[in-house]
Amino acid sequence: MGLANLIGEVLDDKYLIERELGKGGMGSVYSATHLGTDRPVAVKVIAPQFMRNDEFVERFKREAKAAGRLHHPNVVNVTDFGFAQIGRDSVAYLVMEFLDGCTLAEVLEEESQLSITWVVEIIEQACSAVDAAHRHGIIHRDLKPDNIWLEPNRRGGYRVKVLDFGLAKLGDPMTPDGDASQSDGARPSQPSIGPKQRTGHSTHISREPRTTQLVERSPRTHAGGVEAATQLQPSPSVAEAQTLIQTKTEDTPASGASETPTRILSGGEEAATQVLDASPEEDATRLLHRDTVEDLRAADTVPADGLTRVGSILGTPLYMSPEQCRSEPLDARTDIYSLGVIAYQMLAGAPPFTGDMNAVMLQHMETAPPPLKAKRKNIPNRLARVVMSALSKDVAGRPATATGFASALRAQSEGTGALLRRAFALYSEHFPKFFRVSLLVMLPIITLSILDIVNLILKRKGLLPEGASKAISVTISIVNVFGQFIASSIIVGVTIRVVNQIFLAPLRPIELRLAFAALKKRIRALMFTTLMVAIGSIIGLCLFVVPGVIFYINASLSGPVVMMENLKGRAAVRRSKALVSRARRTVVGIIAMQYLIPIFFSSIFATIIVSVVALSGDAGLKSFAPKLTSVMTQILNVLIVPLISTFTALLYIKTRAAGGESLNEAFIQLQEEEQPSRKWELRIRERMHSSTSGSR
Repeated sequence: MGLANLIGEVLDDKYLIERELGKGGMGSVYSATHLGTDRPVAVKVIAPQFMRNDEFVERFKREAKAAGRLHHPNVVNVTDFGFAQIGRDSVAYLVMEFLDGCTLAEVLEEESQLSITWVVEIIEQACSAVDAAHRHGIIHRDLKPDNIWLEPNRRGGYRVKVLDFGLAKLGDPMTPDGDASQSDGARPSQPSIGPKQRTGHSTHISREPRTTQLVERSPRTHAGGVEAATQLQPSPSVAEAQTLIQTKTEDTPASGASETPTRILSGGEEAATQVLDASPEEDATRLLHRDTVEDLRAADTVPADGLTRVGSILGTPLYMSPEQCRSEPLDARTDIYSLGVIAYQMLAGAPPFTGDMNAVMLQHMETAPPPLKAKRKNIPNRLARVVMSALSKDVAGRPATATGFASALRAQSEGTGALLRRAFALYSEHFPKFFRVSLLVMLPIITLSILDIVNLILKRKGLLPEGASKAISVTISIVNVFGQFIASSIIVGVTIRVVNQIFLAPLRPIELRLAFAALKKRIRALMFTTLMVAIGSIIGLCLFVVPGVIFYINASLSGPVVMMENLKGRAAVRRSKALVSRARRTVVGIIAMQYLIPIFFSSIFATIIVSVVALSGDAGLKSFAPKLTSVMTQILNVLIVPLISTFTALLYIKTRAAGGESLNEAFIQLQEEEQPSRKWELRIRERMHSSTSGSR
């Protein structure tokens, strides 16, 4: 029984096959029902004729393993893998969750350019899945719109699912800095332009426009003395829709009868598959083409132990990285390049390079992509720069991690207005906690200011000598200056810690005791750094004005740096300067708002108090106006200081994201500070740690 007759059959006594969803060169994907649970599933089945090739089966197993190792909301969930009998034939099958929706490729066929908001959302979710794979040591290597699925989330949006890890490289988990501990395969042969004799392997990609020439040479055989070469010439449309897999053997066997290689060419509109026995003189080059997302891509020559041999090329030319085109060792940043191409296409309406396969691969290797701004004028420059950085020919010029790329896109797609809206929303939502902290800290200062007014009243009534009254007033003023400095530092520190927790773990309950405990560890460093910034700014303002303003702007994020990165003094100021440089306009705008808001409300209070005193007609009350204004300003600070600190905390998060930095360290810091207080919390923490350790 062939795959065509599988509909209506029960596969492996578990899955009722209902209809065919798609067909590729190596098999088909079906809609099925799991009989044990009545749950709809998708079943991918290898065609029986390919089961005779152990390496096809091994690639299929590795696809199952790659997907099975990933437990992530943006990765298609694989639930089963096995072998079953169909008549006299044995087939391998892979069971996945059944998805509603469509691929990103289908969307782009009709929508062309997508909105920036939608692009950022799709890339953000895709990057989350890819980053999870990278942390498990898995490089996808064939990211493209066909492999990005959009599933309605029943809330008006879409959940992105990254599909098809059939080309995935399984290796060691990522190291903490984001690099793979091992690269993809052994050292490759260097590509050459034009035929060139070598004692080892070489790859030749011809520059002629409509011909792709993949030439492989192996050492001369002792038996035949013939140096083999194979030329493959795809049609111009191959690069648009197909996945290319080319692999090489290490050496040509001495006698070829038992080592005869198999060449597989599948794909095209007819989805025809040819299995050809090559002569002993033929080279062991294989080329797999496919044009459907459901293709099983069970490549014919991939060894079980290493997945790829020296000089293998895997991927879809339109989305392949330069190093992938050159058949070089790969790391996670090859996927980031592919994500950059996808983002470019969504924003510009077309990928950066088009043409036949040969032309596309050469452009990936040698040609700078057309500026994104030239394709779409209304894209912010800073956003275009992030996308173009992902398309860097040099891997070191790309974002270090997928989440870093997504974070930079998100940060650079939002301006000052978005940050202010988020700050006001966050402050309003958590106002009771912010107000409680601020009132508790500011209450002693407000009390001292009220005592100063009482002191003035007692002096006016003659109940307190003028000298004593003046001494009390001076003492209160000095204490107020230092008190406000300490109080502001406490409020800023606690607020920054709370805002970062809300951003990093929005569902976690806010416990102020933990925020105060974190502040206690860093209060000296925070106050020292704040004082240093204040003194430096004052000196700069007094001497040259402009340098003082610039220094203050550059050091404006030193508070969050102290709290979240445990730096202090000059180190904190240097780090702040680096962060500010990523979004200087936004920083200046937020600083302006931080001063305009209190000035605006203080002016209103001062005007009201002066007007009331003037209307009273009592000249003696004029001396009370400054004191009353001071009290009202301090009461206002109870509301304003947490709001300003919220601005600063979100600005810190934005500038880190704009540089492609991960906030994982900050999240780990939160985890370490929040020791579980209940047994169930402790069990969850232990299981999470055990799961993470196992994945690494």
